[in-house]
Amino acid sequence: MSIAVVLQQRFFDCILEVSPDQARIGVKRSSQQAAAASDKRTLLAVEQQAMQSRQAGVVAKQQFLEFTQAHLHDQVAEELFLKLSKFETVSNTVFNLADGFPAVLDALSAKAVTLSQLEALINPVDWLKEDLLKLANQPQYRKKVATSFVKELKVALGMFGIESLKQIIPLFAFKRCLPHSTDPFTRFKSNIWEYSMAVAMAAKRLAEESGDNAFVAFCTGLFQSLGYLVVTRTYLRTYAQVKQDALLKARDARDTELTNALDSLNADASFLTSCFAEFSAFISADLVSKWQLKRMPLGQTLDQLAEGIGFQGAGPLAKLVQQADYFAQAQWLKRNRQLSEAEDLLWRQQVQLRPEYLEILQNTRLDKVSLE
Repeated sequence: MSIAVVLQQRFFDCILEVSPDQARIGVKRSSQQAAAASDKRTLLAVEQQAMQSRQAGVVAKQQFLEFTQAHLHDQVAEELFLKLSKFETVSNTVFNLADGFPAVLDALSAKAVTLSQLEALINPVDWLKEDLLKLANQPQYRKKVATSFVKELKVALGMFGIESLKQIIPLFAFKRCLPHSTDPFTRFKSNIWEYSMAVAMAAKRLAEESGDNAFVAFCTGLFQSLGYLVVTRTYLRTYAQVKQDALLKARDARDTELTNALDSLNADASFLTSCFAEFSAFISADLVSKWQLKRMPLGQTLDQLAEGIGFQGAGPLAKLVQQADYFAQAQWLKRNRQLSEAEDLLWRQQVQLRPEYLEILQNTRLDKVSLE
């Protein structure tokens, strides 16, 4: 296992606030699932097996809780595999960006595009038009025009300009895809937003230095996180349903102790981290490939990242995004004192980030879009 894979898991543990002392619940692969299925465990049977040990006291009670949680996740994992293997289910999990949105991205990736061309493409995309007009009518931007209220899309586009729109529009799309709630991981929504923007901004800055298309790099760095959003929402919904079904069965059986145990359990961050590693990159690539972009090599780059070919086998844009990903994740881990200097150096060497590019990123603000 590469240092990048190990530290990426640590990064997601960090933003999901997984305790280092917590027992991990991993995703079981198909062969492991089959073995678990042949075991034919039920929660009621599990309780009987644990009866004697539970009488021993607090430690045994904790063991029973962990055993119950692990059994719940056997069922959750099975359902997740089924749901996440069906593209229709996956695509219905995120906000529908509309058929016209990919054409807007393609236009922005061109060497030259006019505001009139953008207006014609954005007009049919209701959510994007709404968000742009809403932004244009914020006090800090409305003062740029004589009118008291901006109603026309063309006026709003002119207020921002093409270069700013190349950041605003993808970010609006990504924001629309964020889950409404990520409870019990209350900070995950803001954390994944901050991380995704940092990767996008870092990728854009590196592309500017290397001569690659900065807009394509920005979008790749941003939309590689779509899979995390899908996996999070699907896992939380699946866990809630499986737990509810188990609670109903326990109550019907008048099993107070099992009911209390289930009531005390919550979704597990370590399991979600494992799900990210298993599913997210492939889901991001699949979602973006369905956009059928004509100019942007976004889908091809995300395919490379999903296939796990590493740094050496990746194309120029995929390498650049891996460097941006390293920087964003390493900075986060350093802030939380979870990355040693030796680990950082080894990781940086693996993605071949040159010292001068590292310095550039260290002097670049990655948490805010500059609207000129």
